[in-house]
Amino acid sequence: MALRTGRALPSFFLLAGLIVLASGPFIVFACPSRCLCFRTTVRCMHLNLETVPAVSPQTTILDLRFNKVRDLQPGSFKRLKNLNTLLLNNNHIRRIPRGTFEDLVNLKYLYLHFNNIEVLEAESFSHLPKLERLFLHNNRITHLVLGTFLHLQSMKRLRLDSNPLNCDCELLWLADLLKQYAESGNAQAAATCEHPQRLQGRSVATLTAQELNCEMPRITSEPQDVDVTSGNTVYFTCRAEGNPKPQIIWLRNNNALNMHDDARLNLLEDGTLMIQDTRETDQGVYQCMAKNVAGEVKTGQVTLRYFGTPCETCSRSQTAPQLLSVKT
Repeated sequence: MALRTGRALPSFFLLAGLIVLASGPFIVFACPSRCLCFRTTVRCMHLNLETVPAVSPQTTILDLRFNKVRDLQPGSFKRLKNLNTLLLNNNHIRRIPRGTFEDLVNLKYLYLHFNNIEVLEAESFSHLPKLERLFLHNNRITHLVLGTFLHLQSMKRLRLDSNPLNCDCELLWLADLLKQYAESGNAQAAATCEHPQRLQGRSVATLTAQELNCEMPRITSEPQDVDVTSGNTVYFTCRAEGNPKPQIIWLRNNNALNMHDDARLNLLEDGTLMIQDTRETDQGVYQCMAKNVAGEVKTGQVTLRYFGTPCETCSRSQTAPQLLSVKT
């Protein structure tokens, strides 16, 4: 018997060595306490976890169901480029901050149902090019920001049902998206209205702009031509109404102005464009565009003519009336 036991020892150590080699990544990144790990799958269910545990970069399935995670932080899943499936359902999650999932370039299945999510940002899911399934049902979502799901080109199944969605005109973009899913046949989606009462229980995909009380923008005040000299302040007036409230975009020579590129440019609350310390580069053709989810409309084009040195006629008959007629 002793000889037989002795002969078996090399086989035992060989088997142990193979197990160590097979578990490669988890030697450096140990399996989280109380979790179950097998190859590239990590399961941490029913452990009362309040934060996302650190796992191996080789992880492909991360199961965090039935815990007490409340807040997801940007970087919670950093370096998990191999992750295919992430289960976060049945937690206490309240919001999905921008950048939470930015490293998950291979994620296909994301389960966030049965949480307390109230807020989704426009870029909550912007870094998930391969996402096919997104479950958000049974949360507390009332509003969705324009474009929240538009960039998910691989989407096959989207669930938003059992949320207290407020179906107003700001949700028209989602209705259009769900109609596109239905017409293409490439994706299935579910979303129903909770408010207002007249639309309660209606599928969002069936709603029309009229039912959502959408109104295309209407221009109520238009800009006028102006002549300026160096260093003046100019105001181009543009006011618009609509539902939802239109966004005002200013164009110069048919190109949208970026107010962040030039500190001299300011968009006032009522839509008026203010140009301070005017210079020759401001010369050109200007146009105001009012835009919301129901459509867009533009004013006629107006011209800003620049004169390098003041002239008595310009300052008295053209520049001064323009400045007096604008918002103070």
